[in-house]
Amino acid sequence: MEHEVGFQFPKDYKELVEQYGQGSYAQFIDVFQPGSSFPAVDIKVAPGEILETLRSVVMHGFHVPGGLDSLFPVGVTDNGNYIFWRMNPRDNPGGWGIAVNEPRGDRWDFFEGNLTSFLVAVLSGAHRVPMFPGDLLAEPVVFDVY
Repeated sequence: MEHEVGFQFPKDYKELVEQYGQGSYAQFIDVFQPGSSFPAVDIKVAPGEILETLRSVVMHGFHVPGGLDSLFPVGVTDNGNYIFWRMNPRDNPGGWGIAVNEPRGDRWDFFEGNLTSFLVAVLSGAHRVPMFPGDLLAEPVVFDVY
C-alpha cells in the first residue's frame, strides 16, 4: 500500500490499524484503512477525493496552512472534519503532526504528535479540538468495529 500512495506510513499508524482494524472511535472518529471494504474509509480511495475537493476550494481562496502538498488525509469525523498528517518533512513519517479542518470553513486545529497520540489526547480530554462537539466525551469512549 505504501508503494501505491508514494510514501511510508508512520510506524504508529501501522500498529494502530493492525491492532484495532476498521471501526469508529467514540462513535465519531474513523481512521482510514488500507484495503477497507468501505471506500469512504479506504486510505487508497478516500484521500484522493478529499484532496481533490481541497484543491478546488483553495482555488476559491480557502486557506490551507503549510500548503496542500504537506497534508494527507488519514481520518474523518461524523461531522465532516478531516484529520490530516502534516507531512513535514515528507521523508520523516515518525515526526509528522496532525491537522484537523473545520468542515465548510477555514479554521484549523494542530497537534504536535503522531496519530495515536492525537487519538489518546482527544479521547482522554487532554487535547480539545474546538470544532469537535463539546459532548464528545459525555459517554464512555469505546471502539466500535465495523
